[in-house]
Parts: sequence; structure tokens; C-alpha cells
Amino acid sequence: MNNVLEHLQREGRACYKRKDYAKALEHFNSAVGRAPSIQLLDNRAACHDKLGDLPAALKDAKKAIQLQKEDPTGYLRAGKILVKMERQSVAFEIYTHGLKNVKHVGQGYELLRDAHGDLQKQLAPPKSVDPLTVLPRELAEQILEYLTFQQRMNACMVSKQWTMFIRSVPSLWQHLDFSAARRKVKTAFVSRAINVAKKKLTKATLSELYEFDKVLAALVRYCPLDELTLLNTGLQSQNLVDALRKSKRLKSLTIGTDTRVGGQTLKYIMKAVSTTLETFECQGLGSSILDIPEVPFDALTTLVVTADSFWFADFSRKLVTFMPNLRTLVVHQRGRYAGAVTVAPDFTALDKLECLDLEVTWGGGDLLKLPSSLVVFRLKTNASLDVTVAPTDPPNHLPHLTELCLGVPNLADVLDAVLGPSNEARNDSVSTSSHLETFKLFKTFESGDELDVILSRPRLRQLKHLTLTNRHDNDIERDLSKVSKALCELQSIDVSGTSITGVELKILVGMRRMKRITANNCILLGRDAILWARSVGVVVESSNRVGDGGGRKVRF
Repeated sequence: MNNVLEHLQREGRACYKRKDYAKALEHFNSAVGRAPSIQLLDNRAACHDKLGDLPAALKDAKKAIQLQKEDPTGYLRAGKILVKMERQSVAFEIYTHGLKNVKHVGQGYELLRDAHGDLQKQLAPPKSVDPLTVLPRELAEQILEYLTFQQRMNACMVSKQWTMFIRSVPSLWQHLDFSAARRKVKTAFVSRAINVAKKKLTKATLSELYEFDKVLAALVRYCPLDELTLLNTGLQSQNLVDALRKSKRLKSLTIGTDTRVGGQTLKYIMKAVSTTLETFECQGLGSSILDIPEVPFDALTTLVVTADSFWFADFSRKLVTFMPNLRTLVVHQRGRYAGAVTVAPDFTALDKLECLDLEVTWGGGDLLKLPSSLVVFRLKTNASLDVTVAPTDPPNHLPHLTELCLGVPNLADVLDAVLGPSNEARNDSVSTSSHLETFKLFKTFESGDELDVILSRPRLRQLKHLTLTNRHDNDIERDLSKVSKALCELQSIDVSGTSITGVELKILVGMRRMKRITANNCILLGRDAILWARSVGVVVESSNRVGDGGGRKVRF
């Protein structure tokens, strides 16, 4: 049978060369009837083309595409026939579809890409210009930075000039980002991305992958990976540990809530990258107890952990012993059955710590010791705490503090510890030397006197940003009147979730430096008041969510 096919194909080509297209068509018809192939279909389509039967030629070209979608022959023939039929836009779609399916190697792919580029130029408006040729290079690079990684890959298919330009900009290939993926990402696309980016790819955000293990192993092996973020990658165990052990320069590792790891796995992960890690964030621990390995983390400066429970005594001891260079520490407890802290954490030895964010359930240790180096301090807890600060010379509590966020029962006592007492004698010098700009309060005041004591502190006089959220007391007008008189430098305020009305909004707008008011979920605040505030130059952000279950958003 093969001999018969070869004879028919040979005779058909000979007739085609003699321009005896009708006879050639007979031979190719017989051959296709016996065993259709891409080459025979293409030969028969060429005969139909010469005989003027363009619909029959197009039909054969489409059959060739269906027979083997990764072969460029059918796409090239179909595009050529469609151009003759004056259906250039359809031909352009055929070429584009072919570029997505044909392997990026070989002469066939090059011919397909050239045909795609030539037709694109023909379809372009007469006065159209290539933006990459007329825009300054710096501006073109800034525009391309707004594209996703996949969109940049697609942009490389526009023309050879675009490919050369886009691939010559290292910053465009540094981050492989799948955070916005709505469906599973194929491994073939990741392989192609690694081949295109090569040594430029230093950051990866992985989510929705078909073969996570293969993708991570390839990234670690072929790319100089500095930062890795794992979002929706499912349950991970020893496979993740084995891959990270091969990483020689990983500086930042983030494990999101939809990537689950056990307590022991987390210890092995941290140990695998302990020598190079500078930033570590873990939100996927779930109900496991947080524990860290007893190995030096000399390079670690940022630690962000969210878990249901901690062995806090052991945890705080390891922080001081093995992470002496920490600058940012965020510890949040989540979950209905979060274990309580029963020791008195002492962070004074962490003398480089600048940001401390604690949201924990306290159950016994009622003393918290802070280093004087803090610039940002956030504390939310259920218990009244005695807070002490490492001594400074001269005594100034937390002298470098710029942001303070408190949600504690004994608010006044904590403020005394971190800001100094309200009756401090050096009022003028303290207020002018204070760096505090942001103050967030999560507490309903039982009386106006309590708020007076808080606002009378000298270090709050230069405050620029204030948050008073989720307070449903009836004295909001009284409180905001006191705020407007005491904090004359205030530029923005967040009163989301309060019972604020148009009367209180007018008080805030009347402050001489007020620029922005955030009032989300304030159901008593009318639209007319919001529009009036905007008309006088104050930015007002307001959105109300209807219903307890999430529902429709009404935006003003």
C-alpha cells in the first residue's frame, strides 16, 4: 500500500509541475482516499487553488489543521487561500491561532510568524505607527510594565522587532506572577516562560498550577530565584522542603493561606533556607502549633506569622537567640480556639526591631517588654497589660515612634508606657520633637474625660492620621468635637463602622488641614453630606455593604 501511495504522490507532483492540475488532482484524490496525510491534503489544496476552486482548497487546509494542529502547513495554506478570497481578517486569526499551537522551532514556525507579521501590516490603518518605534524607550518600558507576564509573552508574537525589544528589557521578565490566574496554568507555558526569561527571572508568585513540583524544581534549577510566593498551591510537605534545599539564594519566602503546611514541615522549610532568608511570611499553618528551628537566622530581618497557637515562651526565646537582626515582627493569632499567651514576652534584646505587630490572646503573662528602637507598634489583645520600655537616655519612652495602633482594655496605662504620661512637664519640647504621625484606636470610650486624657498627651499634637473605627456609641459628636480642637494638624481620619452623621462630618471638614475622610459602613451618613464635603475639596471614601451575608455594595 505504501508503494501505491508513493507512486500516486509522485505522479501527482509530476503533473503539477507540468501544470496539468486536473490530472494531478486525480492522483491526489486517489492518494487521500487511501490514507490522508497533511502533505497530501496540502498538495490537493494547491491543485484546487490553481483550478480556481478556493472553497475546496480551504476545506482541505482546514482538514490538515484538524489532522495535526501543531504542524504549520495547514495554517499557512488556509491563510494564503483566505487572502485570495479577500478575507484577510479571518486569515489573520488563522495565523494567530497557529502561532499559539505550533512549536517555536523550525522553518515552518518562522514562515508562519512572517506571514502573520506581513498581514498585520496590511490590516493596520494607513497612518498607523509602531508605538515601540516612536515612543522614547523609557516610556515604552513603563507601558509594558503594566502588562501581566502572560501578556508580555503574547506581545512577543507581534513581530520580530517587538520580540527583540521586549526581551532586551530585564525588568519585564523578573517576576513570574500567577496570582491572577483564574484557571490551572499549564506546565508547557511555564517551561516556555523560563526559556524566554532565562537568567532574568528572580521572583515567582505561584498559584493554580497543574504540576507544582515540576514547576518549582525547574525555577530553582534554571532561574536565580530571590523571592518566592506560594498562594493557591494546596497541601505541601517534603516535596517543598526538597526543592527549597536546592535554592542557593532565596531571600524572601511567602506561604499564603491557601498553601497548607504542617508544623514540622514548616520547621524543615525554614531550616532549608536559614542561611539566605531575609523575609519570611507564613499564613498557611492552620491549626498546627507554630515552632521554629534552633538554627541561626543571621540574615532574617522580617518575620510575619499567622497561626492558631504558639508555644510563646519557646517562640520568644528563639526569636531573641537565633534572629538578632529582626527589624519587623508580626505575630497574629487566628481561629476560634486560639491558644492563649501565658508568659511575659521580653523583646528588649531585639535592639534593631523597628516594627512590632501583635494580635494575640493573653491568658496569664500580663507584662510586655519592648525595645526602645520601635518605629511602628501595633497591639490588639483581650487583656490588660503592663507594658515597659527599655530605658533611653534621656528617658523618652519610644522616641522614634511614627505609628501606634492599640486595641487594649487599659488604653491609658499603655499610652503612659509608650508615649509618656499625660501630665508631662516638658509639653512644648516633647510635642515638637515627636515623630508620631499615625494613631489608630479600637476602643469605645466610657466617658468624655477618658478621651480628654488621651488627647492631652503632648506627643499627639503633631498627629496627621487618626483612626476611630467600629465605635457604635451615641457620643460620636462629642468625641469628634474634642478631636477637632485637640489635633489641629490632622490631615486624614478613618471613622468607618461608626454612627457618624452629616453633623459630625461637617465638624471634620471644618478642620483646617483635613484632606481625606474614610467613612465606610456608616449607615447614618447621608449622601448629601458626602457630596457637600467633596464639593469643598475634601476626599471622602464611603461604601456601605447591605446585609450581613456580604451582598450588594452601594458606593457613594
